[in-house]
Parts: sequence; C-alpha cells; structure tokens
Amino acid sequence: MTAVLPGRGAVSSAPPPTPLRSHDIEPLLEHGADDVLATMHRTAHLAELASHTVADRHLLDRLDRLVELGGIGAMAAIEVLGSLIGTDADERLADLATTDDTAVRRHVTWRLGNRFPIRSLIPTLTIEAQRGGVDTFHAQRTLRRWAHVDIAPVLRAATTELAVAQDPTARARLVDLVGMICDRGTDGFLVDVALDASEPDSARIAAIGALGERRSPLIGATLVALTRSDDLIGAHAALALQADRPRRHDRTDDRLRIAQLVLSDGLDGQLSRGGRGETGGVASLLVSLGSSLAAHPSVGHVLTIGRGEASDALIGPVVDAAADCSYGTIAVGDPERPVSGANDAWEHHATVERGLRRALRLGGPIDMLHLRMADVGTLIGSEVAARRQIPTCFSLAPDPHNVIQSLDRRGELDDTTFRRLETEQHLWYRARLIERLGAGADRVALFPRATSFPFLDEITATNGRPARTAVVAEGIDLASIRRAEAEQTNGASIPGVLRDLESLIPSDRRGLPLLVSAGRLHPIKGMERVVAAWAGSERLRATCNLVVVGGDLTNPSPSEQGVLAEIERTLTRHPDARRGLVLLGGRPHADVARVMVAATHGRGNVWSPGGVYVDGALKEEFGLAVLEALATGLVVVAPSTGGPSTYVDHDDTGILVAPDDDLARAVARAFELTGRAGRADRARELVEARYSVDTMAGRLVDLYRAEAA
Repeated sequence: MTAVLPGRGAVSSAPPPTPLRSHDIEPLLEHGADDVLATMHRTAHLAELASHTVADRHLLDRLDRLVELGGIGAMAAIEVLGSLIGTDADERLADLATTDDTAVRRHVTWRLGNRFPIRSLIPTLTIEAQRGGVDTFHAQRTLRRWAHVDIAPVLRAATTELAVAQDPTARARLVDLVGMICDRGTDGFLVDVALDASEPDSARIAAIGALGERRSPLIGATLVALTRSDDLIGAHAALALQADRPRRHDRTDDRLRIAQLVLSDGLDGQLSRGGRGETGGVASLLVSLGSSLAAHPSVGHVLTIGRGEASDALIGPVVDAAADCSYGTIAVGDPERPVSGANDAWEHHATVERGLRRALRLGGPIDMLHLRMADVGTLIGSEVAARRQIPTCFSLAPDPHNVIQSLDRRGELDDTTFRRLETEQHLWYRARLIERLGAGADRVALFPRATSFPFLDEITATNGRPARTAVVAEGIDLASIRRAEAEQTNGASIPGVLRDLESLIPSDRRGLPLLVSAGRLHPIKGMERVVAAWAGSERLRATCNLVVVGGDLTNPSPSEQGVLAEIERTLTRHPDARRGLVLLGGRPHADVARVMVAATHGRGNVWSPGGVYVDGALKEEFGLAVLEALATGLVVVAPSTGGPSTYVDHDDTGILVAPDDDLARAVARAFELTGRAGRADRARELVEARYSVDTMAGRLVDLYRAEAA
C-alpha cells in the first residue's frame, strides 16, 4: 500500500541505496537553522529517501518535533512527510492542512499533490482554492491531480461551494477548478455559466476559457453566439474559438525557430509599457535579444511571448514568410482578478497554459523554448514543452537562493523572518522550482556570478553532457545608446523625454548634475531606498537632482502604490527634497537611454555633465540597466551581491554596495569618480567587448545548437 503518487517524488531521480531512517532526521533537529541552504539541500535528499520509505512511529515522532520548531524546520518536515509512504503520513499532513500558519498550510497543500487523494481533505482544499494567488494555485493543482484518480468527490466539493459562494473572485476560482477537470459531464455546467449574464464576468471568462479546450456542437454554438458581444466576453469567446484552430507553417530550411517566454505586460517590439508595472529589464532584454537572435544566420524565426489583454492576444502572433520576429500574447487576468505582476498570475495557471499552447501553435513550429524567472509562466512553459516534445533552455539565476544566503550570512534569517518571507514570497517552493527546471532543461544558460552555490552547481552538473550548460552573460542593445548619443551631438530637436525633464527642474535647482535611477517601482528594485538615501543626505540634496525613471504614475499598480507611498513618507520627513526629485514615470526603452546619455554629457545650464547612476536593489541578478549606464559613461552605484560584482570595477567605474553599506555615502563617492581620466572609456570598452546583446545572441545560438555528448 502506498500513499504517494508515482513519479512525483524528490529532486533526484536516482533510486536511493537505503530507505530513510529516524536518525537521519537528527541533524535537522540539532542544526537545522544553522545554514538554511544546506538544510534545504539535505531536505531534498531526505525527501528522496522518504519516497522509498514506509512511515514508522519513530520517524514520525522526529518529524513532529521538527514541525513544532516552526519556520525552517517545519518546511523541512513537511517536505519529507509529503514523500513518505503510508496513511500515517497522510494523517499528519491532514492535521497540518488546517493550521492558521499560512506558510505551513500552503506548503502542505503543495506536497499533498504528490499523494493519492485524501477524501476528507477535498472540502478543505476546495476552500483553499478560493483564497487567491499562490494558495489557489497549489490547491487547484492538487485537486486537479486528485481528480485524475477520484473525480467524483472533487467535482462534488466544487459544485457544492459554487452553490453558496457569493464573492465574484471565489466563483471565478471555483469555475476555473471545474474547467480544469476533464469530464464531459461538466460541459453543460460550463455552458450555463458562460451564458449566464447574472454571473460575474470573471466566472464567465473562466468558463469560456475552459470551453475552448472542448469540442461539441453545443459548445461551438455557444462560443459563436458569445462572440457577438462587443465586450470582454466576446473577445474571450473569440479566443476560445481559436484554441485548436490549426495553422500550418512550411519550413523552407533547417534554421532554428526559437520561442522565448516571460509574463511581462505589453511585450511588443516598441516596449511601449517600459518601466510600468512589471515591464522592466527582462522585458527590454527579450525585445532586443529577439531582434539579435533573428539576425543570426542560424536562426529562422523568433517568437516572443508575454501577457496582455484579450484584444492583444487575438492579434498575434502573426507569422509569415517575410517575418523574422513575431510577438504572442497570453490574455491573463479578468475584471475581478487583475494581474499587475507575475506574482498575481499564479492562480491563472490554467489560463497561462491554454494561452501558451495557442501561441506556440500559431507561432510554430518551435525548435527551442527559452524560459526565465521562477514564476508560473516558466513552470507552465516547461510542462507544455515537455508534452509537445519541444526542447527547453533555462536561464538559471540563483534566486531565491541568493536572497536566503545573503540574509542567512548577515544573521537576519531567524524563524520569524523566514516565516514572513515564506508567506510573502513562497521562497521554498520557488527554490525547488529553480532546482527542478535546472535539472530538467535540455540546455541551461548560467549567469556569471562571483559566489558559488554548491547546491545549484550539483543540480546543473553536466553528468556526461558537457554541451548542456554554458555561462552566458546578458547583453544590452548598444544601438539605442549610440542613437541617443548621436541625438546629443548633432543638434537635433530635443526629444520629448528631455523636454519633460527640463520642465520639471525648478530654476533654482538648475546647473546641478543628475543622479539617475531607472526601473520598475517595485520593492525589490529599491527605488524608495534610493530616494531615502538622497533625501536624507544634506550633501546630496545640495549638489545633485535625483531623477527616477519608471512606474505608472497615473494608474499605479498595488506594488507601485506601495513604493510611491514610501517615497511620499520620505519627502514628508525631508520637505526640502521635493524640489530636487523628478519622477519621470515609465518610459520607452529609447527614452531611458536618452536620459542616461544626457546625464553623462549635461544639457546647457539646465544640468551639468558628470552624472551618476544608482541601482538601489539589495541584490541584482545581473543588472542590465547598470550595464547600460556604464555604456553611456556614467559612474554607477550597484549592489555587490549578484551580477554587478563581475563587471563593475569598484572605485573606478563604479561603487559596489553591500546591503549594510551607507548608500548615500556610496553615491557621494561615485560623484568623486566622475572626473577620473579614462574611466568612461574603460567602462564603455568593457561593455562593448563582453556585454552587447549581439554577443549574447551568438553564445545562446551556440548553446541551442550544441549536441550533448
């Protein structure tokens, strides 16, 4: 008898030589929190052993003690419990599934997906599926797997909850759940919801999306009728009708056809939403990288897939013989459940899956799908690619591993802090996702990094396949910078972004150099930290103006609202700083380059040359904007954790700042470097030689085409 679904065990696929013993748990009880990454590593090994072990009393007692420790220990115990064989482990997990501790409850819900159905927990998980976000994601995924084994109680629980649920978001999530369960008996239910004008639009859209996966005369007639609505319902019905529409692409040669996916909004060729919401550096990279890849002689076509509205999804991808790049959109979110960032997209995993299949079919055939980020888009992309037998390349960044390691080394990761971070950022699950993707991808592109992560090094070991991995530095589009420099020197009309900047600098603040920071207004980017450092320094306020490029200032997302509120609190404490702070909002990528170039060279008597660029993040995986600033000749201030330490020459081309360092002091030192002889040339030469997007594209094509030994 087993209580674990086959094939859903631990990170490693190699059978263990021995089963798990109770004494194997002792190191976690004694030293579990001494090194969090080491604990996670050991837990993965124990979970693999547990998947071959029938639970006994001594083992369960030790795991109970580990759960009682809370925090990191509880996460480790639950992962092991989720792999143990036997109903005794089921009972322990069932007890934990109703705890008030969000992190524990979420962790249990995830691990239950590895096990055969526990009927008594189905109503509990159905309630969990209505919570939203990652809670909904885990509950729906587990119930979907259980329905493959025992469909009736799952459907009964979902329809029972729908009979009483009044909240529009709860109804939409329950309809999503019903729509994921493949059963012809639910077709009529979904048709009824789709046609019912009294239902919330979110629930109707969920039903319509599910109907697009099914075919019958009734469903076809329903969707055709709904397309007559000149609203969101009509647009989503039109999308559903396209769900299995074939598109034939005849190959004329053997050049690579590449798809790249990231759940950024407005991912078009112009990057029209640059700096707003979640449309940041990665989105900029994919747009410029797509063009560089398509220009490579070994590449025939590049399909770039992001997220957006249903109207955007209906347009593309448009692929014809003359096109070397195309853009596909996955319509994610609905009126009651808007998506302002990738983290909001977890509960829309079914929609992401359907949209990705559609984009790949319309933009195909595809020879390689390149995935990035530890988010739901990457997870779904890996699963869809596996089913369609499309090889994948994964850009592996040690995130969230580097967050855990950095906090742990500074002594700031006690159980209380870990529980808070786990609740907010679901670190443990995302770390396991990174490890799984690194181990399973056909190709792995590694970021250059100064710090070794032995766990990830082990996961991505070549294992006799040396061509599977390569270190690939990210690159920037130097052409946009050169165009901005040409505008600066040829006396052309002043670009709109610079006119806006001039108008926002008060007359009594003119003639000062610029301190520039560009990126999303998201807590991880540290814009509020930059403002606080500048505003809190009398020296910096008196000697430079701060220009922040990024964010939707008119209709900010929730995360943008939080950052703007924190900036406002800083300005309330330092009212004199208001006149020196310029918030330019999100701008197209070309405008960001114009601001950086202008900060380097100055603009008459409005601002002087010799500006500085500052990245306020506590950690930066690579730092594309930092590279762009270096390429324009700006001195940079960047975090010492992550990518910048591999290319910033500390105290010459820039200043590297540890999380505990005084950011204002670092900025002041950076201004002292602006006049150093040859500094700007050294920075530009480094970027041009190693970090252009064309160089990156060439290295990626070599990796894509490599034959594993």
